[in-house]
Amino acid sequence: MSNHNYVGNDFEVPDGRAKVTGEAKYADDYQFDNLLHAKTVKSPYAHARARSIDTSEAESMSGVQAVITHEDVPDSAIGQPALAEEPLTFGYPVAAVAANDEYTAAAAVEAIDVEWEVLDHVVDPVETLKPGSPNARPEGNVPTGEAAGESAEGQGGGEAAADTIKWSDADFSGDFPENPGEFTMEWNWGEVSEGFENADTVYEDTVKAQPQPTNPMEPRSTVAEWGADGHVTIWGSSQSISLTHTGVAGMIGKPPTEVTFICNFAGGGFGSKGTAYPQMAVPAFLSREVNRPVKIRGTRREEFHWGNGRATFVAKTRVGLDSDGTITALEIDAVGDAGAYSSDALSTLSSGFNSLTQCWQPETLRFRGIGVFTNTPKRWPQRGPGQNQAALAVAQVMDEAAKQAGLDPLDVVLQNAPENRDPAGAERLPMTSAYLGEAYELAADAIDYEEKRSRSGTREGSKVYGVGMASASHQSGYIGFDGLIVVHTDGTVEVRQGAGNLGTESFAAVARMAADTMNADWEDVEVSWGSSDKSSFTLGQFSSNTTFTEGLANVKAAETAVQYLKELAAAELGGSADAYNVENHEVVHGESGQSITFAEAAQAAVEAGGKYSAEEIPQQYQESLVPLTIAAASDAVGQGLVAFGKSTGEDLDGFVTSFAGAIAEVSVDLETGKITVEEMANYNDSGTVVHPESFEAQIEGGAIQGIGYTLYEQYRHDDGTGIPVNTDLYKSKPPSIHDYVAGDLHVGAVGEPDPFGPYGAKGVGEPPYGAASGAVAAAVKDALGTTFNEFPVTPDKVLEKVRAGEVDI
Repeated sequence: MSNHNYVGNDFEVPDGRAKVTGEAKYADDYQFDNLLHAKTVKSPYAHARARSIDTSEAESMSGVQAVITHEDVPDSAIGQPALAEEPLTFGYPVAAVAANDEYTAAAAVEAIDVEWEVLDHVVDPVETLKPGSPNARPEGNVPTGEAAGESAEGQGGGEAAADTIKWSDADFSGDFPENPGEFTMEWNWGEVSEGFENADTVYEDTVKAQPQPTNPMEPRSTVAEWGADGHVTIWGSSQSISLTHTGVAGMIGKPPTEVTFICNFAGGGFGSKGTAYPQMAVPAFLSREVNRPVKIRGTRREEFHWGNGRATFVAKTRVGLDSDGTITALEIDAVGDAGAYSSDALSTLSSGFNSLTQCWQPETLRFRGIGVFTNTPKRWPQRGPGQNQAALAVAQVMDEAAKQAGLDPLDVVLQNAPENRDPAGAERLPMTSAYLGEAYELAADAIDYEEKRSRSGTREGSKVYGVGMASASHQSGYIGFDGLIVVHTDGTVEVRQGAGNLGTESFAAVARMAADTMNADWEDVEVSWGSSDKSSFTLGQFSSNTTFTEGLANVKAAETAVQYLKELAAAELGGSADAYNVENHEVVHGESGQSITFAEAAQAAVEAGGKYSAEEIPQQYQESLVPLTIAAASDAVGQGLVAFGKSTGEDLDGFVTSFAGAIAEVSVDLETGKITVEEMANYNDSGTVVHPESFEAQIEGGAIQGIGYTLYEQYRHDDGTGIPVNTDLYKSKPPSIHDYVAGDLHVGAVGEPDPFGPYGAKGVGEPPYGAASGAVAAAVKDALGTTFNEFPVTPDKVLEKVRAGEVDI
């Protein structure tokens, strides 16, 4: 590796000028002379079956070019149909129209007559566990974690298998059912009963972390062109390339080699656009009918229905502390919600449970969980699949347990913080590095914790102050993915990036790792991104993994390129390859000083052929690379030096985990119920900081989103009809600049490198969200002296507590 010339320093991002000048093309910006526009016919019910669909009037309308129904599309390989015969949520489409313009398409949709059979629905995840309650899906109410059908390449399970579980003997009168029945997931460390016996303080409470829409600024849009030769090109709004490419290919029944996916810019996704989504298939199937490009673009309300959202997480938490503040026992029973079309409730539970074992390190634990289906939009990661719900759910519990034990909550956090190689997860695998305690120490110093704690519970006029803290984490390192680098005969280095552009600039920052490894001039490094035809195959851009996963793959490819450059120089100038170094786009002999340029080496690679120009693929890569990566190098074969890389099992030993510790001070106005975040410190253990500006922006953005989760946002559905009641931004209000931290928002990094991370780097994205969310919740509890069991904590809920006498005023 090099001298870290680029890693750790800011730079002008390659997509920045296009964004600020308006040259950036988002999915909705693609226009063609013969472009058609699509609209869909949607279910007006939470659960119904389309008994018949009469499209004759729409088909006869002038300007209508194609009409399709659920009968015209195959079963989806991602477990969610493009068009459904039995929509499981309000607003789900059953038919689609392509017309010359959107107005005609909208009119044609209105002309389609659907005979509906209305079916029973359920929108509350606990309700579906009651005996006699409806099941959200015809095959059951609980995902088993198994796949019921084929899946698209790289997508995991397809259709989610389901079963029916009811808690027949449970008492549902409280916040969490007493005497619950069967759980589908259970983790144990030691004997939790003994842990509680050894505790000096035991505290228990139940908290419901609410469902939440993702609401990216750019609603999802797609243009599709199904060519006469059968090749399909998709321009879509996505935060990923590789997994979206293979996913949409699976949805439309094509091999990935016959599909090109393009997305250079995405206006937000936060997980909901991490893989392919069924709306991408609708214009593709319409295009197949007419051999013309078709565009579908979502409205804000459609994004509420189409977009995936954060899952509900109802957790009954019991914690035991000894006199020193050590957690002797931690017990959680939880219900997670998958919505209608996902098995992700199990991921919500496992991710949340895993995070808690990472952050708290209890001596004993028992975690039990059950995921359920509801007739609500698909639940999927929203800046984390379950870790942030878990952080919110336990923050107040940990705070109150510490206080009942007569301890400072910060001391309890530090007493139970993980250290390097400490265990995590159900199998107690080691974490590669852990500096959460150090993050808290930095945060406490930044916010002047002692001063804030001294003001806790005091009142100024109608305002009362409180301080709270919370921990969050996310596994952020994965192996088994590909890197691809081309050194052109003009001497430039091209990093063919499989990572999508989700807005964090990580797609460019990890390319700088390749530049550092090759000692290449950044001005002569080109980052190619946004097209599956030129992308190395990698994981999707979610789960805080891009920096580690793609960064490591890029470093591996760069190391291959360096080795090839040295071998070519040795062949040209003599001596052994080991005698050469790469620097400033030259390959230099360490003793004689003789050198060749990258351009000359690339030309030598063309002349040598074989492995150097990818005319022959080395055996190790034939067996390990995803074929799509080899195909992505096809246009460079014989045109320069081509280098592949592959991360493998030897590159990882345990969980690569990123952490965040946040401390917040809030004021609560007892007359209006308004909560103001006065100051916050959010410090992260992300390993080496690769791009400081992006790092700070991600933490600030995550902190503000976390505040929004605690105080403002949620999915809301009418229990009686299942119809959503807040599909506009003003009804499900994300935080604005007026809701920013009133004082200072302190952000920073521990900066300790991870031993397995590329250049010591880990991830950033998710943990600052959950830490901020939980810290605000604990601070509000600290100010008012009462726990909030449901979120968001809106002014009316504060005033309700005041009027009920739960707040000592």
